[in-house]
Amino acid sequence: MADVYNDVLEAVLQLVADAQSFAVPVIGPLPPDEGVSLVWASTAYSSFFDKKAAVSLALTLNGKSADQHEVASALNAVHTSLSMRKAYPASRNYQITNIETISVPVMIGREENAQWLYGSSLRVKFYLKGP
Repeated sequence: MADVYNDVLEAVLQLVADAQSFAVPVIGPLPPDEGVSLVWASTAYSSFFDKKAAVSLALTLNGKSADQHEVASALNAVHTSLSMRKAYPASRNYQITNIETISVPVMIGREENAQWLYGSSLRVKFYLKGP
């Protein structure tokens, strides 16, 4: 059961990849140059409905590019796509029920190499199916 959180993260990573053509997303807090990254946020474990099986966790979605418009557009496309989906991934260990925006993409800063860093947050709700 311990890998279920990684499995959910991988499923959302694929949804992020499908939602934009800017860059192949990676797992981690900081994206590479001209890239997008996704990682679980440092937030409290939150449960809903069935306290043992229904989980709500936050994800940080970041992007970096020399072109501010390009990175902002890519992250906005991801947020729009994920929040408007009618169906979400499932496996024998989990069922994602919803993904919603916590914070829209905003400019965090500009690095010395002229890469603009944008950050945003998503909330993922899912059920643990367990054995």
